[in-house]
Amino acid sequence: MKQQALQHFDMPWLPVSALILFVICFIIYFWWTYRSQNKNFFQQMAEIPLVDEVKHKRNLYE
Repeated sequence: MKQQALQHFDMPWLPVSALILFVICFIIYFWWTYRSQNKNFFQQMAEIPLVDEVKHKRNLYE
């Protein structure tokens, strides 16, 4: 059944364009993640659990 459907598939540009779109998005996300300007942002996000725990403990003892 799958072979019959693929035999009549007359849009080979569709999977190629989807692959190109995926690669472009992957490169953009990769670049955004590893650029040096985001180091402070990721450091702040990594410290959120620690800061929340300190605030929570302060509220318990007050």
